[in-house]
Amino acid sequence: MVSVGGVSYGRRPCRLRSTTTEGTVPNMPSQPTRVLPRTHRASLAARFLSLGIATPVSLLPVLASLVILGGLVACSTPGADQESASAVVVEAATPRPAPRWTTVADTVRRGDTLSGVLLRNRVGVQEIGQILHRMRTDDLFSPRSLRPGQVLTVSRDAFGGFRQLRFEVSREDVLVFEAVGDSVEASYADLDREVRLRKFEGEIRSSFDEAVQRSGGDYRLTLKVADLMAYDIDFMTQPRVGDRFEVLVEEKFIEGEFLGYGEIVYANYDGALADCEAFYYEWGDGADGHYLADGRAMKKAFLKSPLNFRRISSHFGKRFHPIRKVYKHHTGVDYAASSGTPVVALGDGVVDYCGWKGGYGNAIRIRHNKRMQTLYGHLKGFAKGVAKGTRVEQNQVIGYVGKTGLATGPHLHFEMIENGRQIDPLAFDNEPAEPIPAEHLEEYLRWAAQVRDLEHDLLAGQIVPPIRPADAPSGTPDLASFASDSE
Repeated sequence: MVSVGGVSYGRRPCRLRSTTTEGTVPNMPSQPTRVLPRTHRASLAARFLSLGIATPVSLLPVLASLVILGGLVACSTPGADQESASAVVVEAATPRPAPRWTTVADTVRRGDTLSGVLLRNRVGVQEIGQILHRMRTDDLFSPRSLRPGQVLTVSRDAFGGFRQLRFEVSREDVLVFEAVGDSVEASYADLDREVRLRKFEGEIRSSFDEAVQRSGGDYRLTLKVADLMAYDIDFMTQPRVGDRFEVLVEEKFIEGEFLGYGEIVYANYDGALADCEAFYYEWGDGADGHYLADGRAMKKAFLKSPLNFRRISSHFGKRFHPIRKVYKHHTGVDYAASSGTPVVALGDGVVDYCGWKGGYGNAIRIRHNKRMQTLYGHLKGFAKGVAKGTRVEQNQVIGYVGKTGLATGPHLHFEMIENGRQIDPLAFDNEPAEPIPAEHLEEYLRWAAQVRDLEHDLLAGQIVPPIRPADAPSGTPDLASFASDSE
């Protein structure tokens, strides 16, 4: 009697339809071969299928014979059936490799639309609609803000189906759209972010920009410092060889890559013609700003010069050069500069004159308040949108240096008018913005003194953890410990 799967066989004679002639097993007693009943053949087929083996019905009699013969052999070796079954189970349980995704990155080109970029990368129309819907309903991104240089990465499965879109809106913000069933889910990528505080210091040998780069910074740091001190220092005309500067500034990193500069915590410029010391401070409900050592605001009603360092450097790029000469006379100041140099409004106001003005040539006059006006003459032309009655903001480009009117060469003629009388722009007593509130002044003075001490203790190029006023303990915080802890 032979048992297969708990069923015994041995009632009817077997008539195999196979052409094989091997009916016995060597060294084993001859046994009659039996035919499986139809129900048992179905059970056997189901068992083979459970092991992942396709078995045509026409082969079942042959397979049944092989199983019976195998059972006879197994009877002669105790435990053999368990070992063979165990081997089959292990083989069937071997995990199959997960399907791989294919990923393609594409960069937005001039004239592209978001839908066009996705179609170009074989994203289906349905998925595009779901992505755009997510952007709109979750207020994540406006497709109209798409700009050249942005990178989109599309991932598809082994069958070409959409799996994921990774959209780099900026270096700081990356949107991820992922297929989940029949819908698309959106989220921001979890990026590794780091902020460090670093000290830069240097001495001017040729220009302020060159000194900043020699200290380890780049043009972005030059512009941040120039913007911060633009109310007290004219970086186009006042820097001199031998002037020194010190800066404590935050450096921002994304995924280990330098992104740019954050807040300037401390900045000091010690020059022959100008000097300035500034501290960053924050208090209350999000109120913050840069202030002088005594608590007066850095920001003032008027810039130091109508020829702005940032505007000129961005206009001329690598061809940037300082103003060639400044001429002072009884009616104002003349800045000798290249034709086309941008001219900015010294402060907020309304244009009350824009056009030809005799010897001034093309000229603009701005009324800032009831008593102050500024005038810009010999302009090559006016900025787009600037006309009489136009409201302009501080540092807004209003025109370009030229040589119209009574001018022998390209230059800007600039005047400041107080209560109808021309005054010296270089000696004008600028009006600061609101100072530190009285209730926060004592705390600010303590903070400023300790930040100055921290800067003094740090070496050039040294990096420490970022600090803010809110990070300092109450009483008298010892910020100098940041320097010793980082060494």
